[in-house]
Formats: sequence, C-alpha cells, structure tokens
Amino acid sequence: MRNAGAAVIVDRQRGRVIAQAAGAAPAGYDAVIDVVAGPVVGPGLGLLRPGGRWIVAGALDGWAIDLDVRRLYLANLALLGSTMHTPRIFNLLVDFARRGVVRPAIAATVGLSELVEAQRQLAQRQHVGKLVVVP
Repeated sequence: MRNAGAAVIVDRQRGRVIAQAAGAAPAGYDAVIDVVAGPVVGPGLGLLRPGGRWIVAGALDGWAIDLDVRRLYLANLALLGSTMHTPRIFNLLVDFARRGVVRPAIAATVGLSELVEAQRQLAQRQHVGKLVVVP
C-alpha cells in the first residue's frame, strides 16, 4: 500500500516473493515482520543480513516450514514468534487510533447481518486492510 508509506510492494500472488524482496533490498534486511509465514520463511532467512531477525506474527500461508538451521547459527540470525502485542500495547494502539495518530487501513465495513460475506472475503484474501463488523 503505497498510500500507507510503502516504498516497495511485493505481490505474494505472483509467486516470486523472495526474488522481489531481494530486489527491493539488495544489501539485505535487518528485520522482517511476517504475518503470513508458510513456505517463504525458510528461504526468506537468506534475505537477512548477519545478526538479522525474522519475526513471525501469523501463519496465513501455513504453519509448517522447511528450515535449514545452519542459516540461523552461521549468520547469527534469530527466528522469533510474536503475538504482536500484549494487552498493554493493544490498549496503547487503541488509544493511538482514537486520537487519530494512526489510521488503520479498512477494506470494508459490514453489518452483523453480512458476517457470512465478510468471512468469505476474509478467506479469499483479496482485500487490503481490516474487515470491520458493526453490530
């Protein structure tokens, strides 16, 4: 999402995530925050600079990965799991949103009667942003 400040957008649907990400940062990455995971994680570690960190905060593309652990210890890399926030951090983020400091991307707002359609959209993964259900 360029309007959210992204300098480069990597389209996972094209099947060239590693090549596109490598092209976007030829010198490598210090950190990657990954909410998708899946088969990209193992080879993706090769995109990190020595001492880099790969943080996984979701598994939309799958929970099982193929990993050569030598990538971790030979380059002093870290593969970390994160639930993204603690209750304290969540409250801080909500406060930021209420004050307009951050504006989450909202793909659609639907009524409770449209919950089935919202779930269908969520499963298709074609949207960018949050699906908001209003009771």
